Amino acid sequence: MFFLCAISAYAYGQIAKNVSGVIKDAAGEPIIGVNVVLKGDATVGTISDIDGNYSLKIPDKKGILVFSFIGYKTLEKAVPSGIAKLDVILEEDTELLEEVVVVGYGTMKKKDVTGSVSHIGKEIMETKVATNAVDFLKGNIAGVNISVDNNASGGGSIQVRGPASLTASTSPLIVLDGNIYYGNISDINPNDIESMDVLKDASSTAVYGSKGSAGVVMITTKRGTSEKPVINLSAKVGIATLLDIPDLPTPQQYIQRRADYWKTIDYFKPSADQKGLGYYDDPNNLPDGVTQEQWAAYDPSFSGDYVETWLTRLQLANIEIQNYKAGKTVDWRDHVYRSGFRQDYNLSASGKSSRTNYYTSLGYTNNEGYKVGDSFRTVRARVNLDTEITKWLKVGVNAQFADRGNKDVVADTGNADVMSPYGTMYEEDGSLKIYPTDDARIVNPLLSNQVDQKFYKTQTLTSTIYGKLTLPYGLSFQTNFNTRYGWRKQYYYKPDIKPGIVEGGEASRDEYSDYEWVIDNMLKWNYTLAKIHNLDVTLLYSAEKYQFWNTVANNEGFIPSGVLGFHNMNAGINPVTSSNDEAQTGNALLARLNYSLMDRYLLTASVRRDGFSAFGLENPYGTYPAFAFGWRMSEEDFIQKLGFVDNLKLRFSWGENGNRDIGRYAALSRLKVTDAIIGGENIKGVYTNNLANGKLKWERTRAMNLGLDFGLLGNRLSGVLDMYYNKTTDLIVNRSLPTITGFSSVIANLGQVDNKGLELTLTSVNVSIPKKVHWSTTFIYSTNKNTIKHLYGKMVDVKDAEGNVIGEREDDDVQNGWYIGHGIKDIYYYKWTGVWQLGEEEEAKKYGKQPGDPKLLDVDQNGKITEDDKVWLGSRTPRYRMSLRSDLNLFDCLDFSFVLRGEFNFLGEDNLRRNEDNRFFDRSNSIMTEYWTPWNPNNEYARLGANCGNPSVLIFKKRDFVRMQNISLAYTFPKTLLKKFAIENLKVSLNVDNAFVLTKWNYYDPENMGTCPRIWTLGVNVTL
Repeated sequence: MFFLCAISAYAYGQIAKNVSGVIKDAAGEPIIGVNVVLKGDATVGTISDIDGNYSLKIPDKKGILVFSFIGYKTLEKAVPSGIAKLDVILEEDTELLEEVVVVGYGTMKKKDVTGSVSHIGKEIMETKVATNAVDFLKGNIAGVNISVDNNASGGGSIQVRGPASLTASTSPLIVLDGNIYYGNISDINPNDIESMDVLKDASSTAVYGSKGSAGVVMITTKRGTSEKPVINLSAKVGIATLLDIPDLPTPQQYIQRRADYWKTIDYFKPSADQKGLGYYDDPNNLPDGVTQEQWAAYDPSFSGDYVETWLTRLQLANIEIQNYKAGKTVDWRDHVYRSGFRQDYNLSASGKSSRTNYYTSLGYTNNEGYKVGDSFRTVRARVNLDTEITKWLKVGVNAQFADRGNKDVVADTGNADVMSPYGTMYEEDGSLKIYPTDDARIVNPLLSNQVDQKFYKTQTLTSTIYGKLTLPYGLSFQTNFNTRYGWRKQYYYKPDIKPGIVEGGEASRDEYSDYEWVIDNMLKWNYTLAKIHNLDVTLLYSAEKYQFWNTVANNEGFIPSGVLGFHNMNAGINPVTSSNDEAQTGNALLARLNYSLMDRYLLTASVRRDGFSAFGLENPYGTYPAFAFGWRMSEEDFIQKLGFVDNLKLRFSWGENGNRDIGRYAALSRLKVTDAIIGGENIKGVYTNNLANGKLKWERTRAMNLGLDFGLLGNRLSGVLDMYYNKTTDLIVNRSLPTITGFSSVIANLGQVDNKGLELTLTSVNVSIPKKVHWSTTFIYSTNKNTIKHLYGKMVDVKDAEGNVIGEREDDDVQNGWYIGHGIKDIYYYKWTGVWQLGEEEEAKKYGKQPGDPKLLDVDQNGKITEDDKVWLGSRTPRYRMSLRSDLNLFDCLDFSFVLRGEFNFLGEDNLRRNEDNRFFDRSNSIMTEYWTPWNPNNEYARLGANCGNPSVLIFKKRDFVRMQNISLAYTFPKTLLKKFAIENLKVSLNVDNAFVLTKWNYYDPENMGTCPRIWTLGVNVTL
C-alpha cells in the first residue's frame, strides 16, 4: 500500500505543477481580466486579478499558455518543463483598436467606409450626463441638429442635414442594435449605450429605402467585454434651475409703467379732454408747480386718501390697492419655478465566456424639472444575451422594458408673468384664490397644478430574437425577429372649482395600446480572392406590421360630485366615447455589395425595393439604388513618401431614398359619420371629407456626397470634410382644388426642395505625454441651405412696371410662407424701421398710426403698406453652426472637458419691442421692456399700447448665440488605493449642462425662444 501511494504521489508531481506570473501592457501597467488557458485543453485556465497576477496548475511537461484579452493581441507562450514563473507583456491590437462604425445591417472599420458616417463612443458617453439618448448628440456630430427640450425628460427633436420635406416627417430613422426601432427614444436607457453612429448620405441610408431620407441614427448597446464578471453601479444626483430669462417689472416699475401708459394716452387726447398736470403721478412725487391740494382737486369727490385716489386713477383693482397700502407683494415666478431635484441610479452586470456574452441592467430615473409640476419618472431594464450553441449556430436576444409616467400638472408660467405683483395668492381661509386680482381674465397660475387630477403611464416591451448560421465558403444566414408592445393610460379630471367647468367637473380616459413586429432574413457572403479582392455581399428580405388601438371616453357633470374623478366615468351626465384603430404593413428587398481591391480601392453598391400600405394602389412600391467609391490614397506610394500623411481617403457617393411618413391613410378617401335630426329623430349620416389619390407615391431624395478623411503628423491632426447636394422631388403636399369639386384640396406629389451644405470636423492632439498629460480638441463646422425649387406647378403672369405681361413664373404658396427660389424658413415680410416720432404726425396718419407706433418700410412710397412692401429679411434657420470640444486628462486620473456650441446668422421675432395693446398694460403685468413716451422718446421700442395691426407688425432680430453646452470634471481613483476593497474602478464627476449662453438676443433663450434649464449633476461610478 505504501508503495502504491508513493508511486501515485510521484506520478502526480510529474503530471501537475503550478505556474504563476504577472501580465502587463507595454507601459508596464497590470491588466485585469486576461483569459489564460492551456492550449489544447480549455478546461485548464484562469483569469488575471486586479494586479495582473495569475496562477494555474498545468502538466509538468512543456506546454503552451494562451493569453487573450479584448484590445490586445493574443499571445501564445511556451512553458518549459521546470519553469514556475512566467511574466508576459501583451501588445495592443491596432486592428481591433481601429474605430468600428455601425452601418446598415452590419459593421465596418472606419477606414473601409465609403459613405458619410459619423461615430461617437465612450469619449462622449463617459463624460456626458444624459437623461435621453439624444443628449449625447448635441454639438458632437457635424450636420446633426438637436432642438432644445425644456422638460424634465430631456432629449429634443433630431434633424440631419436640414429639412428635406414640406409636410412629411423630417426626423431620422432610429436603429437599435441593428433593428429598426419605432418606439420612443426615451425608453432607451442612455447608460446602456455603447456607441452611436449617424448615417448622413444617401449611399449609407439607402439600405433603409423609404425610411432613410431624413438620415439614420444607429444605437448600439453594451455587451460583455471580460470573462471576469463586471458589476457596475452608478448614482447621479443634481438640480435643474431656470437659466436666465427676461425680468418682470419690480412692483415699483409696475406702478410706474401703468402710470406712463395712461399719461401717454392722455397726451394724444384733444387738449380739452386732457387730465390736469400730474393727474396720474404719485401724490408724493408731483411735477414742479403742482401741489397735493391741486392734485386732489382734479377729483371733485376726493375721499381724502391720496394713495387710494392715485391707484384708482391708474385703474388698479381694489385688492391691488389694499395690498399696495399694506406693502404686500407676490413674486409669482417664485411659485412656478423651482430648483428641481434629479436622481438617476443604474446597476449592470456583464461578462463573457468562450461561447456566451451577456449584459443586463436596471435603471431608475426620477427628475424634477425647473417648473413646478414638471417631472419625469422611469424604470428601464435591459438584457442582452448572445450564445454560440455550436461553431455554426449562434443565437441571442436583446430585450428592454420601460415604465414611465407622472401624476403632476405643470404650473402655468405664462399666467405668472402677467399677474400683478399686488395680487393675492390665497383666500383668508387658506385656499387658493382663483382670481388673484379679481380679474376673471387671469386665473391663479397654480390653479391647475393644485386642483386638477392626472394619471399618465406608458409601458413598452421591446425584444429581438435572432439566430445566425455560419456556413462554408464565407456564407452566413441570420434571421432577426423584433417585436414591440406598448401600453399607455392617460387620465385627466378638471373640478368645477375651475372657471368654465360644469358642476361636477369634467374627466377623460385615453386608453392606447400598440403592437408591431419586424422580421429580417439576411444572407451574407464574405470572401477574399487572391488576397487582394474582398467581397462582402448582403441580401435581405424584410416584412413588418404595425397597429394600434385607441379608445377615448369623456364625461362631465358627475353626480353626486366629482370626488372620484376619472375613476367613475359612468357617473357623469354627458358621456361621449370615440375610438380609432389603425394598421400599416410594409416589406422590402435589399441587395448590397462592398468590394475592396488591395484594401485601397473601395466600392459600395446597393439597391432596395420597398412596399408600404399607405401609398396609392398604383404606386405601393419604390426602388432605391445607391453607389459609393472610396480611394485610400494614403496606401499609395506617392502619398507615403510625403512622410506626414497617416490617413487620406477620398469618398464619393450617390443614392436615392424615400420618405413614407405621410399618414397611414393619406392616399385613401375616408368616411365620416355625422348626426342629423330628421323628423325629431337622430339619424346617422355618412360622408367623405377628402379625395383619394391612387397615384400617390413616395417622396424621393437623390443625394450626392463628396468627402475627404485625413490624418496628419502621426494623427495629431485628423478630420473629415463632406460636401453634399440633396434633391427631394415628388413632395407630398395638399393641392388646392376649385370649390365646385366640393373639396378644398387633394394630397398629391408636387414640388421639389434642394439641400446643399458643407461639414467639417477637425480633431487635434495638442499635448500627449504618457501617464501625465493628454489634451485633445475637436472643432465642428456645418452649413446647410435649403431651397424650394418647385411647388404646385401653377403658373402666373410676370408683369413689368406698366402692367404688361413679359413672361410666366411658378406661383408661390403665400399662405404657408413657401416661395420658389427661397428656403423653407426664409422670412418674407414687412421691415420694421423704427418708431414714429413727434413731428411726424401727418405722415404717420397716412398709415393709420401716431407717434410711438412701430414704423414699417414703405418700399414703393405710395403711402400704404401692402403686399408689395414685403422684403426678404433673412431666415429662421441658422446659416452655419459650430462647436468646440476640449478633453484634458492629467496623470490618468483627472479629466476635464467642455463643449462650446454656437449657431449663427438667423432671425427670430422679438415682438416685446412692439409694446402692443394686447399686452393689456391697463390691467396686467408682462416682461419689462423699455418703451417710448412723449417726454422720453426712442427709436427701438414702441409706446405702451401701440397700434401694431393693419398689417401686423413683426420685429425680427438676430438670434446668434454661443452656448456652453456641457462642462465635465471627473476624478478616477488610483487602482492601488482600490484593490484592497476589491474595487476595479471608482470615479466621481461633476457636470454642468447649459452653463451659460452668450447672445445679444433679449427674448428668452435664443435657440428655442422659450425657457430652458441649467443642470448640475454629481455622479459616482463604481466598477467591481
